[in-house]
Amino acid sequence: MESIEQKISNAFKSAKTASENSLVTNLVTLHDIAGKLTKTLDIEELLDITLKCSLTISKADSGSIYLQQGSENDLVMVRYMEMQSPCSSVSAENAKILAEWVVKTGQPLIISGGNIIPEVDIPIDISGKGPVLLAPLKMFDEIVGVVTCCKSKEAEPFSTLDLNMIELLAAQTGIAVNNTALMSSVKQKLEDLSFISAYSEQLMRLVDENEVIKCLFTTVKKHYPVEVIGFLKVQKRNHVFLYWSKAHLTENTLNDLCAGVILEYNNAAKTNVTLKRVSFRQIMPVAEESYEIATPPAYSRIVPVTGEAFDYGAMYFGASDDFTVSNGGMELLSSLANQTRIALTNAKLYGDMKENYIRTIKALAIAVDAKDTYTHGHSENVMNIAEELANEMGLESRRVGIIRDAGLLHDIGKIGVPGNILNKPGTLTYEEFNGVMKTHSALGANIVKDVPFLRDLYTLILYHHENFDGSGYPEGLKAGDIPVGSRIIHVADAFEAMTSNRPYRQSLGKDEAIKRLNESSGKQFDPVVVEAFLRLAIRKGWLNSGVI
Repeated sequence: MESIEQKISNAFKSAKTASENSLVTNLVTLHDIAGKLTKTLDIEELLDITLKCSLTISKADSGSIYLQQGSENDLVMVRYMEMQSPCSSVSAENAKILAEWVVKTGQPLIISGGNIIPEVDIPIDISGKGPVLLAPLKMFDEIVGVVTCCKSKEAEPFSTLDLNMIELLAAQTGIAVNNTALMSSVKQKLEDLSFISAYSEQLMRLVDENEVIKCLFTTVKKHYPVEVIGFLKVQKRNHVFLYWSKAHLTENTLNDLCAGVILEYNNAAKTNVTLKRVSFRQIMPVAEESYEIATPPAYSRIVPVTGEAFDYGAMYFGASDDFTVSNGGMELLSSLANQTRIALTNAKLYGDMKENYIRTIKALAIAVDAKDTYTHGHSENVMNIAEELANEMGLESRRVGIIRDAGLLHDIGKIGVPGNILNKPGTLTYEEFNGVMKTHSALGANIVKDVPFLRDLYTLILYHHENFDGSGYPEGLKAGDIPVGSRIIHVADAFEAMTSNRPYRQSLGKDEAIKRLNESSGKQFDPVVVEAFLRLAIRKGWLNSGVI
């Protein structure tokens, strides 16, 4: 017969063997888990693996993971899992209180038999509750969350071994979370660099300040969930607040928003812009008429756009939530502002250079007109008529501007035509007209073709004497082969010439000039342009009734 002592000894040996086997099993499980954690960079998958394995190792019925989130490091439950039916453990409210204690102290907790181990004063009711284990989730020395495991009250309590195993798992998870965070940070940086690079590339093609600001608005709309975008554009005298909104904004709301932007800008630029000198212009249409915006938006960011050489104003962004928490944060927004400032500086320098060049060219145009005493002011008159005609035809503003400039410079080539031919009172000879006068359009085109911001004028100046039926010069182009700007300038030039005194005749008068334009429609002139000119003439009172 086996003695009682022997039975007890065998029982201890069996228990020890079972415990060792359990430990080995758990260590193998931990090793496998560590491999899984290092293979994924998805934070959601990391949390799923951690919680499921924690419950498996500790033989718990349910559990959860809390993580610190937001600027205030609020503790938020991000995972909850039940292996079986819900257990009669502590309430969610009490579980969070316990988790907050673990985060604060960095120590684990075990609740067993109505007691808290270690003994601490936490004011919650744990009587009649099942075992609970809480272990800190660490990223190196920083506590970022808590893992909790719960059992039903009939189950065996958690052991020190269970706690040690969960702490080991939590440590592995912390390292994996850190790796994921680092990789996510690198990925975000690359995305931000790509985003800024693409934005900069778009800006490189823009030389107009308003187009730069419009590009900013379009880019921000796509990247951030904003409801209002504004740009206070500070100018020499009066200023303008350009804006876009997801829904209609009242005048009072715009005034309030702009006042805040002005305050920030004045502080940054050490200036004194006032609201009464600011006008408002909606640069892009409202996105959704039915959408409602809190007035003012609950969250806003104002970024002054200032530099060493120029101060342009300030950007405003408004939304219902803090849109800078993700999407690259304020750092990316500041980078956008910096790239915008650079583009605005380039646009201003380009505009100043263009203005100076236009002044020079205008002086040349005046010099050309001065060579012919009968055509003083002709170029400027053609410019104004061509601009009005282009607007009448509904062309977009950039094309109108090009046509306007080409109208001013259309006869710049006459600088190379001798004065005795320009001022000849009689009809030009064949050689004078074909050998000299006809060359002025090509001469003028060559003057502007090598100037970067005047290249768009080249074809308009070159072909402004081409006729719709192909009988014009210098190349005999027909109809649609002639640039529309050239067709417009052709009509404006002819009308201005016919209504001006010339060495060889007196002014024909507006009625006769318009009659001749109409008679030559489809031959010398584009019918569509002539039709638009007739509408313009009627509106401006140039045409008496019954003439056409």
